[in-house]
Amino acid sequence: MFMNEVLRILDKVLKKRGYAIKKHPEYNLLPLKNMDGFNDQKRIYASFNSDKKDSSNNVSKLEVCLRTCINEKRSKGNRSGLTGVSLEEHLLTCINSLVLSVNDACIKNLDVSFTVFDDRSDNIVLDKIKNLCMKLKCKWKIITTEVAGQGPSLHETFSFAKEKNALFYFCEDDYLHSNSAIYDMVSFYQKVYNQTNQHLLIHPQEHESLYNQFSYPSYIVLGENRRWRTMSHATHTFFVHSSVVSEYWHYFENTKYMGLKNSKLRHLGSERKTTDRLFEHISGFSPIPAVAVHLQETHCLPPFFDWKKLWDQINEF
Repeated sequence: MFMNEVLRILDKVLKKRGYAIKKHPEYNLLPLKNMDGFNDQKRIYASFNSDKKDSSNNVSKLEVCLRTCINEKRSKGNRSGLTGVSLEEHLLTCINSLVLSVNDACIKNLDVSFTVFDDRSDNIVLDKIKNLCMKLKCKWKIITTEVAGQGPSLHETFSFAKEKNALFYFCEDDYLHSNSAIYDMVSFYQKVYNQTNQHLLIHPQEHESLYNQFSYPSYIVLGENRRWRTMSHATHTFFVHSSVVSEYWHYFENTKYMGLKNSKLRHLGSERKTTDRLFEHISGFSPIPAVAVHLQETHCLPPFFDWKKLWDQINEF
């Protein structure tokens, strides 16, 4: 008891000089010498040095929500410019990579469930998706979305999470995952939450904005298998707790406008207008190297990542 009091006093003294006393395995972020204009970093530093306590949220259960839409209308017989295969094969390989990663997490004793939100894939393709899901080592189901379209599908997926108490990974069908992706995101989230008692958002790869903006200051911390970089830009594929969705639902509501063609409302559904607003309240992290890559266009890919090697590995299964 006496030693704890001494440590608290010493911690207060050291904080004035930019230091903090932490348990050995905990993260200890130092304040920037000049934080003016770096509000994101101020908030992240504050969250890692907060005394806020909240143990009501379940961070031991994960729900994976995958959005799929593979049909002739979408593919139009096109081949992927990255992989050179048909769009159907391209997307099914990405889905298979997620299935393999979920199974890896299940083998490591994580509590996972898997839901596919399918937006009118062709019947023959839907059978192939079902066959992939049958390999899962966890409970799974496929739901046909109520309303067709990218925005309604996205909105329905987020709505699904609102009243739950679990970690959620919202994912599109064109992300190629490493085998340890799911486990790595869960374990990093749990470690940060258990230390700070505050939620965060994980984007599975670094966003292109981190490299095309002249100034993007970040903290970089060491995780179990990789480093993690703070950020405030992500796509609608991300990892977060359901309580964040519920608390900040007003940022999710307009995702229903995503992808609307010839509509003045389309811009309201963009990431910048919706879920990127979450970074005004919670910390964001991306892994280095990536745990998954957005296999859509060259400019979407994270730098210095051999996605072709990962693609070949997935195709071996």
